[in-house]
Amino acid sequence: MKKLFKCLWILLGFVLVVERANGQEENAALWGKTTQSSSYGIGYPELALDGLVGTWSHTNTETDPWWRVDLLKVYCVNRVTITNRNSHALRINGAVIRVGNFPDIYSNTICAVISSLAVSATATFSCGGMVGRYMVVHIPGNDKILSLAEVGVYGDLAGNRAVRGAATQSSTFGDWFAGKAIDSNRGLQQLNTGCSSTLSQTNPWWRLDLHDVYRVSNVVVTNRQDCCAEQINGAEIRIGNSLENNGSNNPICAVIPDIPAGESYNYSCDGMVGRHVIVHIPGDQKILTFCEVEIYGYLSENLAVAGAATQSSTSGDGFAEKAVDRGLQQLYTGCSSTLSQTNPWWRLDLRDVYRVSNVVITNRRDCCAEQINGAEIRIGNSLENNANNNPICAVIPAIPAGESYNYSCGGMEGRYVNLIIPGDMKTLTLCEVKVYGEVLCLKRSFVKMQFNSINDLTDPSMRENVLKQLGSALAERGFTDVTLRWTQTLSPKRVIQKVNNAKRTCENRKFP
Repeated sequence: MKKLFKCLWILLGFVLVVERANGQEENAALWGKTTQSSSYGIGYPELALDGLVGTWSHTNTETDPWWRVDLLKVYCVNRVTITNRNSHALRINGAVIRVGNFPDIYSNTICAVISSLAVSATATFSCGGMVGRYMVVHIPGNDKILSLAEVGVYGDLAGNRAVRGAATQSSTFGDWFAGKAIDSNRGLQQLNTGCSSTLSQTNPWWRLDLHDVYRVSNVVVTNRQDCCAEQINGAEIRIGNSLENNGSNNPICAVIPDIPAGESYNYSCDGMVGRHVIVHIPGDQKILTFCEVEIYGYLSENLAVAGAATQSSTSGDGFAEKAVDRGLQQLYTGCSSTLSQTNPWWRLDLRDVYRVSNVVITNRRDCCAEQINGAEIRIGNSLENNANNNPICAVIPAIPAGESYNYSCGGMEGRYVNLIIPGDMKTLTLCEVKVYGEVLCLKRSFVKMQFNSINDLTDPSMRENVLKQLGSALAERGFTDVTLRWTQTLSPKRVIQKVNNAKRTCENRKFP
């Protein structure tokens, strides 16, 4: 059930993107490969995809005749359309439509059964986001003939994160809009009507906003097939959270030396973290054209949802934890808010020390968007001044109402994430705070310390006092789940062993 819901969600994103770009969904069957159990005369399987109702595929009279399209990729299939031939209409009766990942006929799941269909009529069958690479039509029984005038398969590439994103590019040639590179139409059947293209310019770029931070495993790029395949040569794929230089300063996943015309090449990005995927070609008088970009990966974990939020004061029911509720509420009812005060602040305890890569802030969208202006994002391990003395990651000049802005913190270490607005008569309102990074874990460490003390450190009470002082110093840096003990006594040196609590399971991390 989870897979179904996931596919439906992606499918909704697909429909929105395609409606913007082309006004309708694309028939994924058009760039698939067809086959059937047999062919009668010239009734070849591909005639069911030629767009002509006066031609049709046709099997011999046989037991369990079938027709199959290999979509070449795994899709979430929303619907299937079948157009009956203009004669012998009864031959479609009882046909079964199946969708799945098995190339054989009967292992895939049934989407629908066609009881009957009038001459030249087209029927639409909802498959509800069924996942599969193959769509099969077959008629069970003896002495059957299967003949299809036209077939349509509509859906979205399963797992392709690009279809939910928003695409833009440095310039646009004709109607080759940026969004056409994420419409799930690789442009291979309709020539280049499904491709994006910039003008000839210096350093042309194309950028995809995934709307959230992902760990990108693979990027698949499909080149144009009619001409000019060399225009993709030297393109760089970059992934990250920065929009500096239009995103072209983010780390490189891969450089594309070339892609043959009409081919799709897969580039491994090994879990690179980022909200933006950028393709650009460095140099003068360059044109960037491609027919499809597919992004595969998974959402980077939002550390904020497991944290504990607090704030300097609370206005009404604008509780601090509403800023980490995954945006489940709407308008200001799902936002945190302080009272109007001096230096209002909001703090998130991540419950462990992390290397924070990014913080995403969503502003309120009903009114008062300017109240976020000047807010400081601070990250660290100190609770001094309610943790507002920790180092600054970023200062927020402004965020438009209802928008989410991403701030790169470059791996700053800390247990606490604070937002504070310096000044009098200020109100701090946050509708969502997301924090991304990775836990800073320590392997078992031995810390040797030499003391210059007039006290007798062989005295157990004195040694206990030293351990307490060391524990306090570590706690100030956020290391509260540690065990400290003396392991041996030397003269004039004493040795302290610091052992991690069992909760810390990461290895090969150095003590900071």
